[in-house]
Amino acid sequence: MNTIDDETSDAPGAGLNDDAAFDDGEGRRATRSGGQWLAMAAAMVFLAGSLGYAAGARRDRVPGAESVDVGFLHDMISHHEQAVRMSNLELINGVVPEVQVFGREIVHLQSYEIGLMERQLALWGRSRVARPDIAMAWMDQAVLVDSMPGLAGRAEMRLMERGSGRDADALFVALMKDHHRGGIHMAEYAAKHSATEFVRDIARRMAAAQTLEIREMEFARRTAGLADQPAGYVPAEIPGTGHPEAGDHAEHH
Repeated sequence: MNTIDDETSDAPGAGLNDDAAFDDGEGRRATRSGGQWLAMAAAMVFLAGSLGYAAGARRDRVPGAESVDVGFLHDMISHHEQAVRMSNLELINGVVPEVQVFGREIVHLQSYEIGLMERQLALWGRSRVARPDIAMAWMDQAVLVDSMPGLAGRAEMRLMERGSGRDADALFVALMKDHHRGGIHMAEYAAKHSATEFVRDIARRMAAAQTLEIREMEFARRTAGLADQPAGYVPAEIPGTGHPEAGDHAEHH
């Protein structure tokens, strides 16, 4: 825990200093940037809002099986599951505390979001196991489920499994930023085209949280001096967005 002098503890922004220290869970001291504190605050706001609408029992009409609402929840659950797997691999193989912070936050937040989405599907009488083999038909961009934008390919996941040290941290950041971009692409469409308040709300929150986290992961990468093009990584092309940091590249799925 940080020790804050009495004379400064009430100052605006106290606790958000750029070199705030924290325990990384392994008995080591690490630092979290002011932006990372803001990212955590945004995540907590997301959780608070999610609890509100989960407890509020929205009375939307039950959407059809091929609707934007049902399709988005099916696909985002699958998308989130890979993010949680990648984050767990980072926590096992990585070493940079400033990066592992994001692994923990993604595991906690996206696991929670998976639970919310599964619950909503169940309320609509939709089973997860009945999901179609084709993803994103609800946004007229039909692909195989494992080819959704931003998902890491099999070779990249094998690298994640075998990686260690700072190489694992660099690969995690590179792949997770692309993963978030793919999720944002889907969430922004759902926020605009969904027929239910639940999906509009959760999609907007996801897009905002992941946009912020991309910026914070890039800041952490630069601070830690990690490579932005680690071995085995090929930047993903996200439909309609390209790759703002690495330029034009061929798709890697």
